[in-house]
Amino acid sequence: MLKPSSTWSLPLAAFLLLAGCRAKPAPDSGFLHDPKLMKTDAVVPFNRIYVNSKFKETRFTEIYVAPVNTDYVMAENIWEQATVAQLNKDDVKKNVSMLADYMRNAFVKAAQNDPKKRFKVVDKPGPGTLILEMAIVQVVPSKVELQALSLVPVSFVGLGATGVMAGGSALAQSEDLGKGVIAMEARARDGATGEVVCMFADREHPPFAIMDVKALFWWEPVKPICDGWARQFVELETSPRGTPIKEIPNFQLLVW
Repeated sequence: MLKPSSTWSLPLAAFLLLAGCRAKPAPDSGFLHDPKLMKTDAVVPFNRIYVNSKFKETRFTEIYVAPVNTDYVMAENIWEQATVAQLNKDDVKKNVSMLADYMRNAFVKAAQNDPKKRFKVVDKPGPGTLILEMAIVQVVPSKVELQALSLVPVSFVGLGATGVMAGGSALAQSEDLGKGVIAMEARARDGATGEVVCMFADREHPPFAIMDVKALFWWEPVKPICDGWARQFVELETSPRGTPIKEIPNFQLLVW
C-alpha cells in the first residue's frame, strides 16, 4: 500500500487551492442570441460579459428575476455521469428544477438585502424595470461515493478520493473535480423596450472544505455558487463602473 507523505500532500493541497477557483468558460449553449459579444474583463467576476453602451448610464429602479431556464443544460461526458444521481433520471430532473428555484431566490434575496436598496423586486416588469433572465447551462452533481471516501482522513487512505477525483477529471478533460460544477448564462433586458442591457456567463467549481458533509447531497455543493453569483451581480449593478468585485471564496474550513 502506498504510504502518504509530504511529497504527496503538499502538491495535492496546492492543486486543491487552485482547483477551487473559477472554472474555464463553458461552451455557448444557445440560450443567448449573440454570445460572441461577450468578452473577458479583469474587474468583472464572470468569465465573460457584454454591456450595451446605450444603457451604461441608465439607472433602473426595479428588478424582475425571471424563473431560471434549465432547457439548455449540456450533456455530460462519461466522468461527469459517474454518480449515483444518474440512477434515477426523474430525481435528477426534480433536483435540477429545485436548484433553478434556489438560484432565482438567491438573486431575489440579494436584491432585497442590498444595503444600498438599488432595486425594488417586482413580480411584473414595466418601465424602469431591469428584467434578469438566467439559464443553468451545465450542472454536474457531486460524486457521492467518492465524497464519502474523502471524509476519511488522507492518512488512512493514501491520496484518498481527492486524488481519484483529480485524476479522473484530468483524464476526461472535465471541469468537474468530484464535487460537481455549475455554469450559467444570463441577460438583462430593459423592461420598457425589451432591449438587451447586458449579458454575462460564468462557470464555477464549488468551494472545497476540510470536512464537507454537504457534498454527500448531490446538488448542495453548487448552492454557494448561486449565492455568490447573486451577490456579485448586485454589487456590479450598485458599484461605480470599473470597481473590482470580490470573487466567490474557493475554500471553506468546515461545512455541515
